[in-house]
Amino acid sequence: MAELNEAYKGHLVKIAEAIQASELFQAFMDTEEEEDYKALQEHFEPAIEQLYVAVADAEPLQLKSLEEQLLNDDFAGLYLPKALGFTILRGQLNPDYKYVQSQNHFRNILLFICNSPNFDILKNRIGLSVQVGFSLSSDIWITNILKDIQNKRVKWWLQNQKMTELRDVLNRKSSYIRYKRQFKDYNYLSTEFPKTAPEQKIMFGQLRDFLAYRISNQENNSSIYQPYASILLDDKLKGTPEHTYLLGLFLNFMELNDDYKNALVPLLNNERKNNKDFNEQYFDFLMDLHHSKSPALNVDADRKFMELLDADINDDIKKLYDTLKIVHSKGYVNEEVMAVVKKYHDSHEGLSVNNEAIRQSILVYIRTLMENLEETDFSTWFDMHKVFSSYMNLFGNEQFNQSIKDLYLSYLRRLLKKYVDKRGGDYQGIKKFTTAAFKEHSFMKEKDVKELFKTKRKARPTPASK
Repeated sequence: MAELNEAYKGHLVKIAEAIQASELFQAFMDTEEEEDYKALQEHFEPAIEQLYVAVADAEPLQLKSLEEQLLNDDFAGLYLPKALGFTILRGQLNPDYKYVQSQNHFRNILLFICNSPNFDILKNRIGLSVQVGFSLSSDIWITNILKDIQNKRVKWWLQNQKMTELRDVLNRKSSYIRYKRQFKDYNYLSTEFPKTAPEQKIMFGQLRDFLAYRISNQENNSSIYQPYASILLDDKLKGTPEHTYLLGLFLNFMELNDDYKNALVPLLNNERKNNKDFNEQYFDFLMDLHHSKSPALNVDADRKFMELLDADINDDIKKLYDTLKIVHSKGYVNEEVMAVVKKYHDSHEGLSVNNEAIRQSILVYIRTLMENLEETDFSTWFDMHKVFSSYMNLFGNEQFNQSIKDLYLSYLRRLLKKYVDKRGGDYQGIKKFTTAAFKEHSFMKEKDVKELFKTKRKARPTPASK
């Protein structure tokens, strides 16, 4: 955990002093009424949140330290319910929606709230958080929390936050997703960088999510460059799938000044030469990004990465990027490019990661076009279908075809919202094209295609009884 810098600490001290000196705080101390606490909240929490946003933007590795600074009675528990939620959502989950590691930061904030003189008021703002956090935690972890609570009334309240229905993984997943949605507008992710190979494996999921968020949202990442590059250059961490993934993220998406380029480009090419698993690991990295789309691989990332490759190393990575270089320079619509893609595709097993990589790269182009096509430009869809069909026939891959179908359906739904006159030429043209295209590639049965164009009848209201 990175230490909160002195300027931020000083700002927090001023907020705490203002809280303690305020008439609002004195009024609450006199009455201990929730209404007076709410007034205190409304006045001072915006200042805390403003500082939190500034730290999240410029120094995200210091967020945990900031939250620990709030564990001080001078803040009267302000902002802690929200901070508690942030800690719950940062933890890495396994497929059963349970924490991979014990969440000590969650524990520390929860215990502080439970021991706060304002617990009776704060508990009204943390009930759902505790229910979700407990459901993601192990029974042993919860038992250890309860052992540290001396107040029987508080302990009883905590025990009642263990929801029986959340023992079911599907309920737990649904509850977590709904809870997470409440925080979608907040930038709360933070991380630590590993120091050992075991730490790298354990911490990888949380680190990956943090970096993916920062890159995808084009956040200010200047403060994480140095610790990020340091772990990439650490000999103890090299050679693993996690290291290759993190290296791939840095080289595809981070801005490389001369210092980072001089340090990391030799690392990349040494790994290509000396790590027999590097090619496979790197292709796995590409597949993960293509499927998660976070961050999204695109032409800019490909061009940035291909410039770093030592052309004298004739590995699978070079062969892929040599092909992509032609695709990007001449365009995927070009027949010569299609021939190059076919040659590459035919030189590998149909379901190999090599072929999946080229299919996904072409799909990026198609998805970009279809998702940005205006409803008035449907003639472009008609024209480009010939190109898309060529790639579907070239690849002969069901998953690729399914992706095209999904894009078609999504665009068709937009068109049918705009063109509602069934006798109109535009509507009829869209219907005729869709029927032919979907039949050509067996996207749907003919009767199902007809259903797409049927007007959904509204149920007639039941007559009121006399």
